[in-house]
Amino acid sequence: MNRASVLFAFMYLLAGCDRPQVLSVDALATDPARLHALRAQCRRDEHDGAFCARVAQANLRRFLSGRTGPQEYQTLADLPPIPASFDGPDDAPMEKRP
Repeated sequence: MNRASVLFAFMYLLAGCDRPQVLSVDALATDPARLHALRAQCRRDEHDGAFCARVAQANLRRFLSGRTGPQEYQTLADLPPIPASFDGPDDAPMEKRP
């Protein structure tokens, strides 16, 4: 009986060895480089839908919290200027209504 309980405990430990550790949304949101890589993997369908939903939620939480990494814009002044891509209202010819 003692051997059976030891064997059962050993099999129980081995059964959980190959399972990947489930990362929480907060753990995913703390590392921007890893989050970016996981988002790219989810776009390529390398992970299941539940994991990709957690990745998307972590990305949204990171965006809404205002936490930024060293390679990200931290203030509006850091953003590059937006080029003028549209003609002004005086430059475009106006059509006359019938």
